Amino acid sequence: MNKLKKDGRKLRSESTTDHILNTAIKIARKGNIENMSFNSIAKEAKIGSRTIFRHFKDQESLQESLDLKLGEEFTSAFSVINKADNLEKRIENVSSTLINLYVKNQNIIRWNLRNIWRDKNLRKNMFSWNKILRDFVYSILPEIQNKKKPEREIIFECISFIFFLRLNVVQGLDDKQIKEIFILNTKKYLS
Repeated sequence: MNKLKKDGRKLRSESTTDHILNTAIKIARKGNIENMSFNSIAKEAKIGSRTIFRHFKDQESLQESLDLKLGEEFTSAFSVINKADNLEKRIENVSSTLINLYVKNQNIIRWNLRNIWRDKNLRKNMFSWNKILRDFVYSILPEIQNKKKPEREIIFECISFIFFLRLNVVQGLDDKQIKEIFILNTKKYLS
């Protein structure tokens, strides 16, 4: 009988943790990441801030859990790309997937970039994310690995978040125009 109670509490705990993480992501995606605190998350989630402290000892542990949750989202997004498609279709799908993820998570990524030099763990996570993203792209476009290092770096720069941001914010291009540029550049360096 104790085991059932424990399992029930564990399930509620996991559900609350997910609710907290989903709320933090919701706040970040709205563009309020600068003001994201345990109190603002608690208010939005309609729970007590002490509840958040029971699930996350500090902002760093919350950030690590957010990274894992977003990693699951990235994994899911890339897993639907058919690796058996021809090169042109795979380039198009990688470009679409990246742009969708960039658009959806741009506030979170911007916040990470702005704070990367202040926080050692954030920096470590960001470098880890970069490797994970490259591995996803390599798994769908293994042809990139056959290129010399400078060409590989150009390809990754041409599909990076920073390049996306420049095209979107500085040049005012929409997602469709950015996708065309991503595809054009990737094809150019893979041919």
